[in-house]
Amino acid sequence: MKVNGKRVVSRLEEIYQCGKKEDGTFTRMAFSAEDVKGRKLFASWAEKLGMVCRMDEAGNLIARMDGQDNSLPAILMGSHLDTVPDGGRYDGVLGCVGALEVCETFREEGYAPKHPVEVIVFTDEEGFRFGKGLTGSSAICGQDPDVSDSELDIYGEERGKVMQSYGITCGDMLRAAKAPSSVHCFIELHIEQGARLYKTNTSVGVVSSIAGVNRYDVTVTGEANHAGSTAMADRRDALVAAAGFINKIPEITAAHGNEFTVATVGTIKVTPHSVNVIPGTCTFSLEIRDQDAALMTLIEEKLREELKSICDRYGVTYTFEPTSYHDPAPMSEWVKDSVEQAVKELGIDYTTIPSGAFHDSLIMTSVFPTGMIFVPSEKGISHSRYEFTEDADIENGCNVLLGTVLNVDNMTGSC
Repeated sequence: MKVNGKRVVSRLEEIYQCGKKEDGTFTRMAFSAEDVKGRKLFASWAEKLGMVCRMDEAGNLIARMDGQDNSLPAILMGSHLDTVPDGGRYDGVLGCVGALEVCETFREEGYAPKHPVEVIVFTDEEGFRFGKGLTGSSAICGQDPDVSDSELDIYGEERGKVMQSYGITCGDMLRAAKAPSSVHCFIELHIEQGARLYKTNTSVGVVSSIAGVNRYDVTVTGEANHAGSTAMADRRDALVAAAGFINKIPEITAAHGNEFTVATVGTIKVTPHSVNVIPGTCTFSLEIRDQDAALMTLIEEKLREELKSICDRYGVTYTFEPTSYHDPAPMSEWVKDSVEQAVKELGIDYTTIPSGAFHDSLIMTSVFPTGMIFVPSEKGISHSRYEFTEDADIENGCNVLLGTVLNVDNMTGSC
C-alpha cells in the first residue's frame, strides 16, 4: 500500500495558491479570507472521500473516517494550514495534506481501519497575528489558550470580531477539549525547518522530542551622557556592556551545551536612542532551547555569571527577568517506535533527531501519545517563500505516515 505522491504535491500547490495576494506574496494568516479559502478547499477534498467534516469550538477543522469499531479511541493526524507572512508551501500544510492522503489511500485500497481516524487542521498555530500561537491544539488539550474578545491583532482589530470568520467565540474554545481516553495517538508529519537532514542527505527524521524554551528580558543600565564630550574612560555605556555579553553567548552555549542547544538574542533596544547620546539602557531578549530542562538551567546559570562579570567590569548594573517557559516535550516511546518500524519496513534511510521549533505536537504531548515525522527542508530554509522539499522526500514522508498509522491501528494490548 503506497500513497499517490503526485496528488500530494498537486494539493500542496493548490493550497499555496489560496494565499496569493496582490503584492505577489503568499500568506494565509489565521482567520483571514485566504486562510478560510484554504480550509474550505481542504474540507471539500475530505468530503469527497465520504469523511464527515466539522469545526469544533476552537475552530479546529476535523475530518473523520469511521473505523471498524468506532468505540475504539481515534488515531489523530494533522497539522496547520495558516502561515507566517509570505510563508512557504510545506510548513504545516504537508502534515494536513499527507494525513488526508493516508485516508484516501485507505479508500482506494479498500482498507478499513480498526480505529476511527481523524485529520485535524489546527487553529492558528503560527500565532503572529495576535502574538500567541498553538491556539487550536491548546484548546483540544484542555489548556486555556489565553484569548479574549477584546485583545487586538497587529492591525488593531479585536479578536472577537476576527474570529467570526470561523464562526467561533473565545468563551467557547475550551469546549473543544478531547478526553484522553478518546484518542489512541496523534501523529504529525512536518518539514524539518532545519538543515540536519538536508546536510546529511537523510530522507526521514524520527523525532525524539521538541525542545523546551526559556525566555528572558535582560536590561543593562549605565549612564546616558553626551557622545562628543564624554571621554571613553569616563563612560558607563550600557550598549557596549550588553554587546560584550551577547558576543559571549555562542561560546558559552557551545562550551556547556550540545549540538542541539541554542541560545538567541532576537530583539534589542537602547535608550535614549539618539545618535549623539551614549546609551543609558540596553534591553534585549534572550532565548535558550534544548531537550533537557536541566541543561537549559545550566546554560542560564553560566550566562548569568558572564553577564555579572561583564557588567562589573564596565561599572553598569543589570536585571535578568524570566518571561516564559515551556518544558521539553518528548515523543511517546511507543508511537516513536511505530514511526521507526514504518521507516525500516519501507527501507528508507533515517535518523532520530529532536525538533528545535514549536509544533502543535508540543502541546499534544502533554495529554496524548504523540509522534512526529520530519522530511528535509532544502538548506534548512522555512517560514519563507524559498522553503523547498523534494517531491521524493514528500512521498517518503507520506508513506512513513501511512505505515505508522497501519502499525498503530493493528497494535494489540496496552501501548
